[in-house]
Amino acid sequence: MQWGALALGIFAVIYFFDDLRAAFGPDRGGLPTFAEAMRDRPAAPENKGSGFTREVRLRANESGHFVFKAAVNDRLASFVADTGATFVVLTYEDAERLGLSPRSLDFTAPVQTANGITYVAPVTLDRVRVEDITIRDVPAAVAEKGALGTNLLGMTFLGRLKSFQIQRGELVLVQ
Repeated sequence: MQWGALALGIFAVIYFFDDLRAAFGPDRGGLPTFAEAMRDRPAAPENKGSGFTREVRLRANESGHFVFKAAVNDRLASFVADTGATFVVLTYEDAERLGLSPRSLDFTAPVQTANGITYVAPVTLDRVRVEDITIRDVPAAVAEKGALGTNLLGMTFLGRLKSFQIQRGELVLVQ
């Protein structure tokens, strides 16, 4: 229950960050928001499949969350599907384990979390694969060390699918 509340809180803060900052936040000295930092990146090309549909079904756990393994650049990590998260977000620790060298990243994009303001670093992931579905050039973020408890599979992945929906306790991904 605590992880679900934390994930929901992180999603809400990321999703409504610009509104929250405008309403409550002090001037951050000209630092760009995460959305502004990502807006300056070139658009990722659409994933071109080989012409046939791929479908993956992920079962909800006992808490109702979709927790699963996904490969980032061919290395496995645990994720929670979060349709409310604008971006795929990696924990600092998993980013390090996945070979993204988070020590060299610029954590300059502020986000509000349940534990206060933290900073993330925008990155682009070469490949994210969930079973038979692969999306390339995925805009993402790496959270500061200790700021996030689990990786989030957000809309920069889900939004590039042909469809996704929840049916009878399963998240159905279609490419």
